[in-house]
Amino acid sequence: MTLPAAAIDGASPAVFLLVYLLVIAAAALAGGSSLALVSLGHRRMQVLLSLTGGVMLGVGLLHLLPHGHFELGGDIEVTMPWVLGGFCLMFLLERAFHGHAHHAADGSHAADCRHDHDHGHGHGPETGGRWAWVGALVGLSLHSLADGAALAAAVRAGGVDGGGMVGLATFLAIAVHKPIDACVIATLLINAGAAASTRRLVNIGYCLVVPLGAIAYLVSIRLFGADQDGIAGVALAMAAGAFICIAAADLLPEVEFHSHDRLLLTAALAVGLLVAVGITVLERASPSHAAHGAGTHPHGH
Repeated sequence: MTLPAAAIDGASPAVFLLVYLLVIAAAALAGGSSLALVSLGHRRMQVLLSLTGGVMLGVGLLHLLPHGHFELGGDIEVTMPWVLGGFCLMFLLERAFHGHAHHAADGSHAADCRHDHDHGHGHGPETGGRWAWVGALVGLSLHSLADGAALAAAVRAGGVDGGGMVGLATFLAIAVHKPIDACVIATLLINAGAAASTRRLVNIGYCLVVPLGAIAYLVSIRLFGADQDGIAGVALAMAAGAFICIAAADLLPEVEFHSHDRLLLTAALAVGLLVAVGITVLERASPSHAAHGAGTHPHGH
């Protein structure tokens, strides 16, 4: 039995957010528990990363940034410093914790890869360090908290009618990336000789971090009263900067460094961008976009 279109269109943003968070948590749990991503091999992993990079870049530029700009009153001089702040914060976070050592997930290492990276240095942290998983867990958990806040802010920005469509773009960007990150942590735990029970507890804890970030955002934003829209705008603008940073500094360099698969990886990047563009087209047909175009706020403030 299918639900009437009116019922779907009028669904509460909270329902969309709950579904998104459950799917993301399940994806992270599967990525860390089954280690199925390891069997993808190096080449397929790079294709997946390029695809993810395209989605995250498109979502950051086409969804999070415009909605953050709208929530901040349409003042570009206010919006862009927050975007830059999100970019720099995520860059420093990745530099500090090396959280995206994706080569760990496909079982390869810079010295073992059958390709030349031309940039003359390794991918990042060694995969065999006993405590390497701690740095990855801390860095990726902080990243996941930001993802949860970004998702909650994106769904809220769409209002009642458009929350699902606006949040869908951010949801897809997070959902395709989170299993890879969970697999990285699980692989580092295995390399460190951690017990199965430890790996299980860490994986369960990690899959709950994105929902925790969303809950923390929704609880904290209520403290700002009439300033909620401005805070949401800041969150969306910083999330846009963070997504752009992840794509530009972490995922997309794979397209350049893996010269032997450059066409394939570029095609995967293009597909990821097309996914983001496609969601943009669908979003423009939603009631919330009409509200934006008319200059009215989707929350009715």
